[in-house]
Amino acid sequence: MAAGLSRRYRAASGGQHKLSGLLPGGSTVFEQSLRHAQQSGLQVMVILRPEDAGLQALAARAGAAFHCVASGGLGESIAAGVAATATWPGWLVALADMPLLKPETYLQVNAALMHAACARAVYGEQAGHPVGFRAEMRQALCALSGDQGARALLLSTPPHPVPVDDPGCVWDIDLPEQLPRPAQ
Repeated sequence: MAAGLSRRYRAASGGQHKLSGLLPGGSTVFEQSLRHAQQSGLQVMVILRPEDAGLQALAARAGAAFHCVASGGLGESIAAGVAATATWPGWLVALADMPLLKPETYLQVNAALMHAACARAVYGEQAGHPVGFRAEMRQALCALSGDQGARALLLSTPPHPVPVDDPGCVWDIDLPEQLPRPAQ
């Protein structure tokens, strides 16, 4: 999911999109998040805003499929992504502002979908991403709207917890000071 407006980050950074923030090593938040998703070996579809031409170009250069939606919130973005991939056997929803999320975590949550309709990475006691859904959840996912993502759906269909050794599954970037800094 990369269709957010990045309002807080833009306000604090003079207008820069948080997904364009630079990480140690020179990659942007978006590039590293996408690379980790692709390194899982799973099929990837990036959900972007129509006006984010720079992110679209980065996705294309990385060989990632993308779908554009003028989203009013995370729920609407999820619904658009699921509708655009309606033949897929399931979905892992991850956020593009989580560049430390490990490829192995995607695989662990995906494997849990063999035994549960819904699964979620958990680090310690904290619920994280990705959140996985099997195909039988398609209709409910396509009905999502607003900015609450799949929260209500997760209340009615509690996800199977997938304990992971990945603090990156619960860490995201909302403000410039949250960008990782190079080791000194």
